[in-house]
Amino acid sequence: MSLEAFSDEALLALAARGEEAALKELFRRYAGAFLGLARRMGLDAASREDVVQEAFSKIWQKAREFDPRRASARAWLLAIAHHTTVDHLRRLEARPKPLEPEEEAEAFDLPGVGLDEEGHLNRIRLAQALKRLSPEEREVIEVLFYQGYAHQEAALRLGLPLGTLKTRARRALARLKEELREA
Repeated sequence: MSLEAFSDEALLALAARGEEAALKELFRRYAGAFLGLARRMGLDAASREDVVQEAFSKIWQKAREFDPRRASARAWLLAIAHHTTVDHLRRLEARPKPLEPEEEAEAFDLPGVGLDEEGHLNRIRLAQALKRLSPEEREVIEVLFYQGYAHQEAALRLGLPLGTLKTRARRALARLKEELREA
């Protein structure tokens, strides 16, 4: 039986009953989005794959907890991926750091104009652009994108109304884009 026509909610209900094929279909639909989320949150390729595997393991274990009255299946799945990525980042932060810091100057030797081999902006340009933002804009960017908090969590953490946080985030991202274009 093909599960392609089933809704995400129906697939979660089947996964809750132990149907592995339903989990495979959810994996087919969402693994790419989970990988993209982990990439945007700064994980390397190996860590991204670990996070996706861990997220789907959690989905398999917690499928019975899904309640379609509280959230859509998509929101629930992406929340698990987000929380799994944040947990992974926190575990990485807790690891001891090497005694000798890496030299940031080497990043200037990357090929291309401010780009590394994968086409990502190099960290030094990004750090310089972040320094040119206002403290409020920088704080919002750090909490949302570097610490990995969801908008509601970030609003609570910063003591801001959700709408204010979202407005600052939009402005901060627009300014950051402008700063990176000029750099």
